[in-house]
Amino acid sequence: MTKAKLILNLTTLLICLVVVNGCGRSAKERGKAVAEAEKAKAELAEVKVLLSKAQRERDELKEEMAGISEEWEQDRSKLAASVARAEGEFQDMVDRLTRERDIAIARAKTAEASVKGLNNKIRELSEWNEELQVAIQQLQGQIEQMYEQAGEELYGEPNEQLEQELADENNV
Repeated sequence: MTKAKLILNLTTLLICLVVVNGCGRSAKERGKAVAEAEKAKAELAEVKVLLSKAQRERDELKEEMAGISEEWEQDRSKLAASVARAEGEFQDMVDRLTRERDIAIARAKTAEASVKGLNNKIRELSEWNEELQVAIQQLQGQIEQMYEQAGEELYGEPNEQLEQELADENNV
């Protein structure tokens, strides 16, 4: 039973009791009982007004709460979507950076292998160059000896002009 019905029933019961009690009493007592009943009626009317006002306020608060709840749900949905989007963007960024790192590592390994290969080639070519320099010096020594022998055989003594030409060729 609602409060309003309860108050109405109690008030009606109170009025009936006052009236029934007033039947065997004097006019003064009946007047007092009627006055009390009138006062109870007035209080009941005030309670009804207050109850009606409280019900309107409750209904307004329910509507306001429903609006707030709806806004909260919309905001929560937007926030969840934003968080999901940010997580996706962050994961994409992590994936992209991981790919770039892996590519850079692969390139560095390739470059390192190339540098090692080039260093080995340089060492081999340097060794070969040294061998060739030794061979060139030996050949130059042999050529000089041959010129000297050829000059002695042709002229009977070492040929200074021939030695000068040989020196000029070596400088060129």
